[in-house]
Amino acid sequence: MIIIQQKSTIRNWFDNIGGKRADEQIIASYVQEENFEDALTLAGMLPQLYNYDYRDLEEYNLYMEMLSLEIQLRQEGRGIGELDSTEVSNLVFIAGNSNSTAGSMAKGILETLYGYHYCNCLNVSDTLGYKSSGMVNPEALAKVYGFDVNVEPNPAKDWVAFNYTLPGKETEGLIKVSDVSSKLVTTMTITGAHGQKVWDTREINSGVYFYTFNVSEFSKSGKIVISK
Repeated sequence: MIIIQQKSTIRNWFDNIGGKRADEQIIASYVQEENFEDALTLAGMLPQLYNYDYRDLEEYNLYMEMLSLEIQLRQEGRGIGELDSTEVSNLVFIAGNSNSTAGSMAKGILETLYGYHYCNCLNVSDTLGYKSSGMVNPEALAKVYGFDVNVEPNPAKDWVAFNYTLPGKETEGLIKVSDVSSKLVTTMTITGAHGQKVWDTREINSGVYFYTFNVSEFSKSGKIVISK
């Protein structure tokens, strides 16, 4: 009962913040509860809610394929590491043709469990590439290896969500949050090639906080504003 209440509370947070990404997280929470009917109902409403154009619909169709696969696996009692060759081939197609949620999900599965590697490499002709600079930008290097994190909402009130993608085949990282005096406020361990970690800030005082996200030799830092 407690777990169900917690998921319901998180869904309310996402519903209040609004937006396509928030709705996708609500859908994911329904799937985790094996409430497939509500998951598919909300997923079916996305094109109308956000006025998808033809490019959005192409991404949406790939997202629905990933959603259908996850539901099918749960109904059949299979794990994500038990895909057949046709299902793996479909993931490869999605990974190569989606630049949004479906592509990130497919790449994460393929890299973590099936030995694939995807690199968001810099264009060597780009004036911001390595050859044009005497110094390698650490954040640019991290992105080459697929490492990224963004924080929302920011400013925040009751919760902060860290949306992350880990580099290469890494599956674990650490998020540390400190206040302006460098006092450690919280430490969170994240797992999985990609996903989301929610920080409950209801008991956190208003102010400016700084996070550092460490994964292997990679690190990324940023600022979070808590406003009650």
